Amino acid sequence: MLKIMKQHKFAFLFTALLSTFFLNLFPLNAAGYELNTVLQIVAGVNLLQRRHQVVSFIMLLIIFVTTHWLHPINAMTQLYYGSYLVFFFILSVIVFRQVIFSARINTESICAALSGFLLIGYMGFFMFSAIENHMPGAFRGLSNDELQMMNELFYYSFISILTVGYGDIVAVSWPARNATILVILTGYIYSLVFIARIVSGFSVSEK
Repeated sequence: MLKIMKQHKFAFLFTALLSTFFLNLFPLNAAGYELNTVLQIVAGVNLLQRRHQVVSFIMLLIIFVTTHWLHPINAMTQLYYGSYLVFFFILSVIVFRQVIFSARINTESICAALSGFLLIGYMGFFMFSAIENHMPGAFRGLSNDELQMMNELFYYSFISILTVGYGDIVAVSWPARNATILVILTGYIYSLVFIARIVSGFSVSEK
């Protein structure tokens, strides 16, 4: 199992990130989201170099358990969102390097590229959640239930980078609007780079 995870680490990451969308098809369940988060942490740590994996996994697990347990405390909530934002940013750097510097286009390269797009949406989600927690009312159209609100911000993040924009959730504060622009712009630029990289990769392969 571990050997398969190492051989297909970007496919494993893509599967872990994509699993949230299928989880959201079912009724809200906090335990399911916690299990999914641990799966994503494992998939993320799997990308790191072997000597950093154990320490990184233990540190991330401690942060996850501590911040989740102390989640009602406002400072811990900010640490909760901030730690995940940093974690997904580090994963994004690793994934982007794979996309840009991969010698040839294969299944792992495609999974890395797709994971990069999903990671932008995840980072947007944690950024929006931190803003809403720090400035309640920064987004209009959100539910008062915390778990439902997180689902709605997750939805808003991906709707934004897909440039659909139904208008059911709206950024009303300046930090929220600026963060939305940043996420959309990042997703747009990444899409252009991804398409250019894949096309150039196939061109080289054909030669």
